[in-house]
Amino acid sequence: MSDIQTHKQALEAKIAELESKLDGLKKELQKEVESEQHKAIDQLDFHYNDLETTFSSLKEFLNVLRDDFRKTFS
Repeated sequence: MSDIQTHKQALEAKIAELESKLDGLKKELQKEVESEQHKAIDQLDFHYNDLETTFSSLKEFLNVLRDDFRKTFS
């Protein structure tokens, strides 16, 4: 085998190895992205529950206010 052939095969082997590593890194990145998305969704649930609690408190306050107005102006 000539030196050119050997060098070419060595380069092809390095390219194949790098492509394999790149594929692994892409998969790892995808897992990280999915993990971040799951965390963001979990935070949305927390904020939604917090908002729901705040809305319930506001609704209760408005009901008390309405009742007070009725008592005052009736």
